[in-house]
Amino acid sequence: MQGMTRQSGSRRRQSGQTTLAFLALGLALAIGLIVSAALVSRSLERIKLAGDKITVKGYAEEQVVSDAGTWRGTVTVRAADLQAGYRLLEADTARVLQLLESAAGSDAAVVVSPVAARPQYETSATGVQTGRISGYELDRTFELNSKDVALIGRVAAAASALISDGVSINSWPPQYFYGDLNAVKVRLIGAATRDAQLRAEQFASGSGVTVGALRSASQGVFQITRPNSTETADYGSYDTSTVEKVVKAVVTVEYSVARE
Repeated sequence: MQGMTRQSGSRRRQSGQTTLAFLALGLALAIGLIVSAALVSRSLERIKLAGDKITVKGYAEEQVVSDAGTWRGTVTVRAADLQAGYRLLEADTARVLQLLESAAGSDAAVVVSPVAARPQYETSATGVQTGRISGYELDRTFELNSKDVALIGRVAAAASALISDGVSINSWPPQYFYGDLNAVKVRLIGAATRDAQLRAEQFASGSGVTVGALRSASQGVFQITRPNSTETADYGSYDTSTVEKVVKAVVTVEYSVARE
């Protein structure tokens, strides 16, 4: 009986020692995992900081006033024969030139295109051309270029009024341009880049990092729009319908950042 008791106590001591050994091994493994995780975390943090960057877009715009304009108009006449059509076109041409001279002066830069004549063919009852000429259509285009943008607007309005006098004229909407766009673009690129840096600093503020050197920069397309316009185009835009315009520029800038 005593022998059995001694054997039982011995087995309990061995079991307890085994349990302690497993506990010690588990504790060692846990400590090892924690230390390894910390080392990996620090390593990843160093790698991340070494490659940290921030990419932002900068925006700038400038309002300009057009310093040149263009007006175009096309006069069209129809007649049974070319000679009669030409006489009608010459009469209408004289009236248009008189209008342009009275509005812009005799020194106005007016370009008059050659006469374009096209035969008109008869059509059958079924709508098929018969090949027989029924008459001719003749037209001529006028173009006025001036640095007086107000003049361009007045001419466009006056030319449309010729219709009430029997002149068959198509007065195209005037177009307005700004000549020194290159200088504006240079200013806007600088302003948009400064805006990008400010945005980068605002993003970095409170994040424990500081903005470092500029890594790369790319220029987007320029948008030249009407005032208060929200129109954009991937390939850029140039609105010529208004005297006042807004030139817009966007740049994309990448900066390095470092932990403070």
